[in-house]
Amino acid sequence: MLRTQMTLDQASLNQPLIVRAVHAFNAPSEWVHWLEDIGFIAGEHAMILKQPLITGGALVVRIGLSTFALHPQEAACIEVTALT
Repeated sequence: MLRTQMTLDQASLNQPLIVRAVHAFNAPSEWVHWLEDIGFIAGEHAMILKQPLITGGALVVRIGLSTFALHPQEAACIEVTALT
């Protein structure tokens, strides 16, 4: 199984992912705690269910059993490994 590391905003639609870490890359540091609080923690499974129709629009992301809309700047804070 091939594994590719990237940030969540770079992942493909419906691609199985595993969260590796959350970082505040060019973002407010409190985003790390907020993203972790809603479930983006190391080892959790994730998947992009819908990509934005317009630049800067929200991604619809499944994390565990929950679904959230994240702006690309928020998704860029989440380091993931793609399982292909």
